[in-house]
Amino acid sequence: MQFWRIDSSTKLSELSALVGSRNVDQVLHYNGIERAPNFGQKFEEMCNSTIASITEPVDYQRKQSVLNTFAGDYDVFEEAALSSATNWKLLSAKNTFPMCVKLPDTIVVPDSTRILGNGQSVPPKVFRQAMDMLKNVPHTIDPTIFNDYSTVLSRRLIDANSSKLFYGCEAFSGFNIPWGDIRLYSSLDPDEFADFPVYPETVTDGRKANLQEMPDLLYQYEPWYVYSTSGPRTNTYSFDFHRDMWNGNHNMNGANQLIRFCEAQCYPEYVGSSVNYPTVTLMVKGQILITGVMTDVSVDWDGPIGHDGWYLHCKLSLTITEVSNRPLNHAVVKFMGVIG
Repeated sequence: MQFWRIDSSTKLSELSALVGSRNVDQVLHYNGIERAPNFGQKFEEMCNSTIASITEPVDYQRKQSVLNTFAGDYDVFEEAALSSATNWKLLSAKNTFPMCVKLPDTIVVPDSTRILGNGQSVPPKVFRQAMDMLKNVPHTIDPTIFNDYSTVLSRRLIDANSSKLFYGCEAFSGFNIPWGDIRLYSSLDPDEFADFPVYPETVTDGRKANLQEMPDLLYQYEPWYVYSTSGPRTNTYSFDFHRDMWNGNHNMNGANQLIRFCEAQCYPEYVGSSVNYPTVTLMVKGQILITGVMTDVSVDWDGPIGHDGWYLHCKLSLTITEVSNRPLNHAVVKFMGVIG
């Protein structure tokens, strides 16, 4: 079982970012909370109301029963065992801690400083000592039994409050994820862009000229050509990434948002009788790689399967036909940089 630590200022949008928008209602129902933007405040009110409604202290038999349900998560077991008499009232009634949101077993999120539930079983020795102490007056548990095994403060991997919540995380600090290096812009969404967590696997770039052969001329060894057009330059870019690369939590839908943004560029926007088709710009390190129209977006999925029942590995291919944002001629192309 996992619990997410929050405070009174936690917003519903933060819950959606953690578990995925389609899982929000399930979590709210699981905790008996109504949907509201000020999610943290509502949860705090529920905790305080529940504690105030219980006048009698929780007896040791009930504590043993609750602790037994946490035997599979050592950090949760320790948190409960050392809870105050007031917190035990909430534990007994709601099976949760003050300002800790229960997450259904069908939703699994990465380890972080705000997540309780490490999936480590309670050592038999600690479990027996805790249960025996509860039987005897004053029915409390000595915290020293956790000295050799404590995991509550040593399991932190990802800071869910980090500014990297949507753009990467410490879990991937050992990898060179180029956030901000590869971006796709759209003329129909001038205030938005899509960041790629990887560079294209390979880039095959090229330019071509279209010439027309003159009709046969007498006494000419080689044919004569007349220039017609240059291009179009059409490139395909393939990206190979994993849905966990955004922040270690594929429930946040970072990969899906990227894919849907790309796919949307294959569709026009209808404004009255006019049809506006988007022009996209793919940029690398702040330099334009290509500007043009998206003619094809293909997605190949394969395993493993994530917690939401869908594949985690993806290969995304984009085909863009250039529509240059400046006139191209011999001199312009000759002095272009390595990117573009």
